[in-house]
Amino acid sequence: MEYLTMKYIFLIILQTMSISRTNRYFILILTIMLAGMVALSPFAIDTYLVAMPSMAKYFGVEINLIELTITLYFLGLAFGNFFGGPLSDSFGRKTIALTGIALYAGSAILIAFSSKIEHIIILRVFQAFGGGFATVTSNVFVRDWFEGKQVARFITIIGMIMMLAPLVAPVVGAFLLHWSGWQSIFIFLSIFAAIWFIAFYFLIPESRDSSLITRHITINQILAKYKEFFAHKQSVILLFSISFSMAGLYIFLSDASFIYIEYFKIDSEVFPLFFCANVVANVILSLANTYLLRIYRPEQILKTGLYMQLCAGIMLLANVWFFTPNLWVIFTGIALYIGSLGFIFGNGTAVILNYNPRVSGSANATIGVTRFVLSSIIGSLIAIFHSGNLIPSCTIIFLCTLLANGLYFCVSKKAAR
Repeated sequence: MEYLTMKYIFLIILQTMSISRTNRYFILILTIMLAGMVALSPFAIDTYLVAMPSMAKYFGVEINLIELTITLYFLGLAFGNFFGGPLSDSFGRKTIALTGIALYAGSAILIAFSSKIEHIIILRVFQAFGGGFATVTSNVFVRDWFEGKQVARFITIIGMIMMLAPLVAPVVGAFLLHWSGWQSIFIFLSIFAAIWFIAFYFLIPESRDSSLITRHITINQILAKYKEFFAHKQSVILLFSISFSMAGLYIFLSDASFIYIEYFKIDSEVFPLFFCANVVANVILSLANTYLLRIYRPEQILKTGLYMQLCAGIMLLANVWFFTPNLWVIFTGIALYIGSLGFIFGNGTAVILNYNPRVSGSANATIGVTRFVLSSIIGSLIAIFHSGNLIPSCTIIFLCTLLANGLYFCVSKKAAR
């Protein structure tokens, strides 16, 4: 029985070594590979959230300096997206994706053997830059091969699988931290990326049409691609709407260990359970989204998700300003906020990419750049105004969803006209 199982797996691998859209395993393999590639950055963040207090103690610094490594990771992702999108249009999706994974793996292993916090801060930017290359190509692989509602459904499924990374990552991080210290977390990230590099190299073909791969690009060409995107006003407004919506998630990621471990005194071994509940909420709504896309347009589901998120923001704001913060109210508000992204991000991204099929790489890069730059700026505000309570983080999360809803209202009015 065991022999037959191994033989069956081997046959699947042989069949998928030259995978094409006619291959019966195409959708399965593509979904897993792209989800894993996008999951590199969540793993780079979530596996070491639980280790942040230990890292602060190891380097003899305040925890807000360690939190800065997350903020700078978002900034590195933004730069990786900015250059990766146009480069993937000119050099091909696969080349840029593999380059990014290699840079990510190399930076992670160097971090594990660093002895100064300054070195880690610099290497985290390089790691994020590589992660940005990998992230920005994932959705355009989909856009190259699919269109319309298929894009929204595919991106949602990839996002849902990707969100399993935050479900598993804190548990992995907690285990590695207690087993062999924070350094082992980055060794794990390097090995994970190396495995994905090999698998991606053999299993996924180039999706960009060979006639469009010029293997040459100038700064003027990069700027021209972005200029074409920004000429579409509805795309730009929607871009900022979903970016502000996503920014709230990254605020929580930056402040999660403080909220649960330091403020509410949750044990570090229990922390992954609180953290993973948010992921479960997101996965549930992502599953619901894939079903609802059979009935409703992506724009309709996106609108519902934004309304849900605004309710969560109001709940968090009211609890920290008018009451003594309650663990379960804060927990529920955050879970609803992050869960609602299952309705927001995949649909918003699909709408923008469908608006811009000619420059899909640059369009997807712009989505990544904008949300990561916003997250970096807003995350810096959290570090600067760190006050020992939950007022700064919950207030800014509310303002993010308020702006997201206001901008979408502008898009819907413009579309109606």
